[in-house]
Amino acid sequence: MSAGLRISVKQVDVRPKISHAALLTGAQTMRGVFRLLFAVIVARQLGPQQFGVYAVLFALVELVAVASGSGYADYLTREAARDQRVGWGLARQLIVLRVLVAIPLVTIVLAVLWFLGFSRGVLVTGALACLTLIPRSFSEAVQGVLRGIHQYKGYFAIESALGTTLLAGAAVLAIRHGGLRQAILAEIPAATVAGLVALGLGLKFKTRETVGFTASRLIKNSAVFNLYSFIGTLYDRFDVLLLSKLAGEYATGIYSVAYRALGMTQIIAYGALYSLLPSLSRNSGSIDERQRFEKALGVLLSAAFVVVLGTMVFAGPVVKLVLGPAYAESALALKVLIWAVILRYVNYALNVSLLAGGHERVFVTTSLVCLGTNIVGNLIFIPLYSWKAAAGVTIVTEFVLLIQNAWWLRRIVGKIPMPFKSLQISVAFAATMGLAVGGGRFVSPLLIGTACVLTFIVYLYYTGIVREIATVWDGVRTVGEISS
Repeated sequence: MSAGLRISVKQVDVRPKISHAALLTGAQTMRGVFRLLFAVIVARQLGPQQFGVYAVLFALVELVAVASGSGYADYLTREAARDQRVGWGLARQLIVLRVLVAIPLVTIVLAVLWFLGFSRGVLVTGALACLTLIPRSFSEAVQGVLRGIHQYKGYFAIESALGTTLLAGAAVLAIRHGGLRQAILAEIPAATVAGLVALGLGLKFKTRETVGFTASRLIKNSAVFNLYSFIGTLYDRFDVLLLSKLAGEYATGIYSVAYRALGMTQIIAYGALYSLLPSLSRNSGSIDERQRFEKALGVLLSAAFVVVLGTMVFAGPVVKLVLGPAYAESALALKVLIWAVILRYVNYALNVSLLAGGHERVFVTTSLVCLGTNIVGNLIFIPLYSWKAAAGVTIVTEFVLLIQNAWWLRRIVGKIPMPFKSLQISVAFAATMGLAVGGGRFVSPLLIGTACVLTFIVYLYYTGIVREIATVWDGVRTVGEISS
């Protein structure tokens, strides 16, 4: 560039909007609902025993997906928020890297299935399930960049393509009364369609100029995202594998249904926090962003309390209606697991705060500690208490993560973010929960429980928590011009 050439670049600081959070939450809600419907159809078709095998295959494929690079999406969101050219350049490089890494990992997955004693037919089915990893590398990379550049409609379109195709596959499975292999085969076209939509969106929004890294720099900068995501997913999924080995497929099926439902609860936190991540990445450490973050955390804590209260009231009737009496124990498993939501929402928020500030290397340490806690706890207690142990250890692991996150934030930032009106809301939740549990001994538990849920929601409205949403996600601000 010649010395006399000046390029004026207008920077626009796009603050989080309610539409951003709504689109991200809507996309994840649709994905979660379609996934849950698919799981319900598969569970009813296969029964607890065979659904336990399906859960093991699904857990192993997810481990490979994360080990090969699902965590890159967070890296791409942060980098794209700072410079779109870097975001798109890295996306192309990481797609190639992810496919190359996935190939040897698939071999390891098949070896694990063989070690667990599954039949040759299950090994073939597992190999077919791994075919979804190629189109997923496209869709997840593009989604990471789209989040960073505030193209949430495109993100929503990819999830729509995945969910509708998966649901169509579930319908075919139900009509044909398919088995385990047919359930796995339904995943392949869903991932492929989503990958093709992502490819089209990538070509549409890609900047004319892209900036990539050298191979050594790419691996050095991105490896930590891959590593901590894999460790986190390992302790999140390892209980399924241990249940299968130590307690059998029936217990695995019962627990997996409840765990799928627990996964649905992540939707709210995902939409709220990832709509804040680009702004936090650009303005990390500012007082305005810290206050915005604490208000968002207060909204999330309130939502977590509503989720827990609603699950304790409605889990039994809903599971019986949707899945039938064969899965009655899944309702109890869900009532235990759901308490992890409160800890998960707070941990999700604290992780995003660390990520936005560029402190993601901390996640390797915290994830390793959680992995050790999860494995040791499950190895000791699953032989004694079956799926109940897995549910309890999940809650303990989240608590261990919370302690670590708080310690690291205190050490790095000097302050632990506190949810807006946390004490006031917590007291109201405890009182409402106590009334729902105690009142159920004298009148219909469903009736008193419903009244308590509605009362708590009304209370949140009158305390101003709902109004704080408008102050967190509030529009666009032009910063100015930079000349170079």
